[in-house]
Amino acid sequence: MVQPVDLKHLAALDKQLKALHLRCQEWDRKITLTENKSFKFEVHLFKQSSLTLTGYSEQLSNTLTHLRYVISNNMGETIINYECEQFLNQFSALLNIVNQLDAGKAEGLYKRYSTQQEKVYQQLQRQYQYEKRLLTMIDEENTLYEAATLTHKEIHRSRVNVLKERYQKCNEFTQSLEFKMDALDND
Repeated sequence: MVQPVDLKHLAALDKQLKALHLRCQEWDRKITLTENKSFKFEVHLFKQSSLTLTGYSEQLSNTLTHLRYVISNNMGETIINYECEQFLNQFSALLNIVNQLDAGKAEGLYKRYSTQQEKVYQQLQRQYQYEKRLLTMIDEENTLYEAATLTHKEIHRSRVNVLKERYQKCNEFTQSLEFKMDALDND
């Protein structure tokens, strides 16, 4: 769990992200990737694979924009922590790749995916998006619960319980896909 970030710290993160983006652009001018050869990242980090480091940097920028949105709208600790962790994990993974390229350790940074791996990867990406939507819906229902009158509180409480059950089932399926992806990676 990460410590929540406020809006003034986001400016510092934005500055670091811009510096990383420039480094990614420099490396993109030097290296070329193809559809079957891409950078190694854990499957849950980025929504889609990219043939450029700049593509990952832009996805990281979108994550920061969404983090700024959830913080400024005070969407609840659970969703803010989720977005903070997502940003930090993406940033550190991309920074690690760029640092290894700077150090001349490019081998081992690329991964070739089979079609089976690609199918599991795509399914896993959909699961992550679904989990994120469920967390947002839970947070919204909790907000409605707090503002509701006594007669409507029970309705919102039952909706939250149903959403939490759906999230738990979704998370279990996501974990099974992660194990499947790990098994395919180790083959």
